[in-house]
Amino acid sequence: MTKDASNSALAFACGLLLLFVLEAGAAFLVLGGLDAAGALAETDLPAVTLLTDLRGSFTDLQGNEMTFADLRGKVVLINLWATWCPPCRAEMPSLDALWKNFEGDDRVRVLCISTEKAEEVRAYSLASSLKMPFYVFSSPAPEELDTESLPTTYIFNREGRVVFGHTGMARWDSPEVVAYLKALLE
Repeated sequence: MTKDASNSALAFACGLLLLFVLEAGAAFLVLGGLDAAGALAETDLPAVTLLTDLRGSFTDLQGNEMTFADLRGKVVLINLWATWCPPCRAEMPSLDALWKNFEGDDRVRVLCISTEKAEEVRAYSLASSLKMPFYVFSSPAPEELDTESLPTTYIFNREGRVVFGHTGMARWDSPEVVAYLKALLE
């Protein structure tokens, strides 16, 4: 084998190895929150006692205001994101699919709350192409949800307790996440 052919074969093998590592890393990001039994594990939990204890309010892009107390008794997924954040934008279609899965069920809320102003979110192209509503904080974000990394997602059970937290991109419409949210309803 010539030196060029040997280098090409080595480059191809390294490329395959890199592809494998990237795929494994992506799978770890999405499934890394699963424990050995396949349930979502508790990670990165904020110092929050109850969802209804959070102070502050948020509005949809039409200006309809909501408080965290309004979510009492519901299973709630809160995704904190920003339009300038590539991983946030990348996971929006899976959040939209998850929202559609529970759209008619008032017991589950999927809330994507941006850290930006409503005008910035409205200008975001996916805001008009996705079906789920987008929200922005209308008061300062609660200190307990203040994060330096986006996207950050928390799931609260019907009692208002944080049962799951994740920082980074994930596939939120996966069968495991859907099953987990349904189990929280029981």
